[in-house]
Amino acid sequence: MDRDALEDYRPGLTLRFGITGHRPPRLANDQHDRIHAQCAEIFALARGAMDALAASETRLFAARDPAIKLVSSLAEGADVIAAEAALASGAQLVACLPLPRDTYARDFSAEAWARTEALIEQSGAVLTLDPNGHGAEASYEAAGRIVLAQCDILIAIWDGEAAAGRGGTTQIVAEAVAMHQPVIHIDARGERPAELLWSGLHEAIPDRPSLDGVRRTDMRRGIGPLVHALCAPPSAPEERAELDRFILGGDRRPRRATGWPLLMRLTGAKSWTGFAARAPSSAECAGAFAAHTRPFAEDGAFGVRLDGGIRTRFGRADSLASDYAQRFRSSFVTNFAMAGLAVFLALAGLLFPEGKKLLISIELLVILLIIANTRGANRQNLHKCWLDHRHLAERLRLLSMSAPLGRLALRDADDGTRHPDWVGWYVRASARELGLVRAEIDHAYLEKVRGVLLATIAEQRAYHHANAHAMQHSNHVLHRAGDALFAGTILACALYLILSFAIGKVPDAGAFSSTGLVTFVTALFPALAAALYGIRMQGDFAGNAERSAAIARQLEHLEHSLGADQPRFERLSERARRLGEIMLADVGQWRLHYESRPLTLPG
Repeated sequence: MDRDALEDYRPGLTLRFGITGHRPPRLANDQHDRIHAQCAEIFALARGAMDALAASETRLFAARDPAIKLVSSLAEGADVIAAEAALASGAQLVACLPLPRDTYARDFSAEAWARTEALIEQSGAVLTLDPNGHGAEASYEAAGRIVLAQCDILIAIWDGEAAAGRGGTTQIVAEAVAMHQPVIHIDARGERPAELLWSGLHEAIPDRPSLDGVRRTDMRRGIGPLVHALCAPPSAPEERAELDRFILGGDRRPRRATGWPLLMRLTGAKSWTGFAARAPSSAECAGAFAAHTRPFAEDGAFGVRLDGGIRTRFGRADSLASDYAQRFRSSFVTNFAMAGLAVFLALAGLLFPEGKKLLISIELLVILLIIANTRGANRQNLHKCWLDHRHLAERLRLLSMSAPLGRLALRDADDGTRHPDWVGWYVRASARELGLVRAEIDHAYLEKVRGVLLATIAEQRAYHHANAHAMQHSNHVLHRAGDALFAGTILACALYLILSFAIGKVPDAGAFSSTGLVTFVTALFPALAAALYGIRMQGDFAGNAERSAAIARQLEHLEHSLGADQPRFERLSERARRLGEIMLADVGQWRLHYESRPLTLPG
């Protein structure tokens, strides 16, 4: 695999800080130099921890220097002090402005605005919010929440007092602590040393920690372990192996697996025209995803990364998920089909006694193939690989929808206080690298985001409608076929008994004895019916159809609501969050089903 292609999959080591804090006069001028020095110390300690991590993980991280980024609204006081300290320390600055520049400038003195404007010009990306009739206070609150959603660690320059207004420092700190986000508290009055507040310091993680109850430790002692906990790849051997395989494994052609697609065609659930024994390639999946990322391609470095690295990573995850799914499903379809064949071969000896040895030899071979197929699928862990890669693909899909609204979802999968599994780690690393979009959240931009969300909903709704129909149809055909086999068994038994009582000895059917033939039929048909039932249960056709139908209904309701909404930032953010819940719930239900029904020998 060439180096350029490898860099598409290896995330850059990135750590994102956010800043919240007081403005004058609540933040006294004589505290500024001390606060600047403490912020610089935080960035220096984080840099040292990241350099050490990068040196120990050269295989998994991209071959470029670790990046520290500060997300700030650049308000007068704490925001500006931290931003200047970040730039002086070699960190990068990105800005989320709560108001358009001309309007925002009215909140500043001429001297203070000159400092802020200089920092805006040095920012790698600037996201500008528009009040849209909601008022400046709501816009400030939205900007504070974007800062939270954009950062791993929140620096709070806070005096410890109660909130003075909506979206203030106290409210932002309380929200961060409640959602398990690490907070470094710099005392605005200088009365106590900088402290780390984090639920990860607890032995038993609280459900929703509070400011009063969250554990604290000295910042200098805590920041190194914190950086490692947030950014280090999983250490469990199995998780590490999966991560290595995804990042370093190269783009391979999906393997041929015919059992599942053949079953779908034989039951009439899908057309023979689209028959494919292989899943789509990474390039095909990435190409199909371009409609979701291309609209943002011109939005600065964010757009380049979204339409480049994120789309490429989604393509690999989606292709592998489809490949593992088709191979896993084909494995159990093949197992049950071969089990039916083994029964046929065993019973055929009744009709062809002279070929008994050959039939038994073939039956033994079939049984060995079933064992080999089962062991091979389990050794490759096909069902877990399928669900892991599907989860990864859906998380990357959702990242591509939430990130244009400033939401990186760094803590969506769990409480964020422990090392995540390889999927969670990879999505977070990709999100940190993606960062903040360079855009003005005006009417045109919101319409663009809404258009992408509606296109995604329509695509997913069409998929779930088709999947519900296909699964329901296949389940019905397999169920009817099983019923027909049991009906045939009953008919053969009844016919044999009627003839026995009516004429005594039942005449032979040509070269076959009547007793052998009826035994063959009455043993084979129930065995084949059981094999069809096994396929239905292992594939969860009925449950799959019900879930897809329910998700399609939920998506229809969401589509209607989103289409009727006025294009406003908070409403779009909520709709994107709801779409994520719906889509990830589907993956969770699949995981619950298949982890409780692993591939086993038919019996």
